[in-house]
Amino acid sequence: MNPFFRTVPGFVRRLALALAVGLAAPALAGPGHEGGHDHDEAPIVTSGAALPRFEAHSDLFEVVGTLRGGELALTLDDYATNAPVAGARVELESGSYRSVGEPVEAGSYRFGDTPFAAPGTYPVMLTVSAGDDVDLLAADLVVAAPAVDAATGSASLRERLLWGAGGVLALVTLGLGVRARLQRRPRPGA
Repeated sequence: MNPFFRTVPGFVRRLALALAVGLAAPALAGPGHEGGHDHDEAPIVTSGAALPRFEAHSDLFEVVGTLRGGELALTLDDYATNAPVAGARVELESGSYRSVGEPVEAGSYRFGDTPFAAPGTYPVMLTVSAGDDVDLLAADLVVAAPAVDAATGSASLRERLLWGAGGVLALVTLGLGVRARLQRRPRPGA
């Protein structure tokens, strides 16, 4: 045994060990095991909140709209060939908002300063004109309220290990302080 640990009273060593195991055990069990679950399923990995989006199609066109920071990005494809449709005029209506998409690159259009910032469901009507083809596409853009991250309520493995190590260090320090105080105290009958 390390000479340092010989100076720590046995009950403090046992208490520190029990505390460290108690704090570290749930962290070492891994995700899905805290509540007694034992799944063989692969964990779902997400890179963040999904952006609000909508999809619509007809016999002529297919469109996907994605909202990012108040700007709506739209991709427009030929439904039969899935080829990008460049040079189209794309008009968007939603409530009192009306705008014409600005071409960005082949098949991509953008709408700036959209009114879709607040959470809610926005009906979207698109009028697409490409050459001799004209079509109406309708969809609902659902903007969800900001999600509360479930992980913020529980500590990560690193945090748990750091808390456990800090707890053990605090107990060892406390034990050494008690031991030092007991050694300085005059013994009865001495």
